[in-house]
Amino acid sequence: MGGRVVSLPQESIVHMLKALPEDALVDIFWRTFIEVDRSPMTSSERADLETAVQEFKQGKTVKWEDLR
Repeated sequence: MGGRVVSLPQESIVHMLKALPEDALVDIFWRTFIEVDRSPMTSSERADLETAVQEFKQGKTVKWEDLR
């Protein structure tokens, strides 16, 4: 995937994303993190995913509403 790289403060990005409707956010995250990588997960990626799922179930993740 080619393109320009633009540096923006994290706060600005979060503010822009929070202004979007949920369906647009889902589309952005899908295209950014899922659609491009069709390779099988490595064992390390599987372990990271399992850790993330457990942290989510235990309520240890950051809530979208709490991001500023």
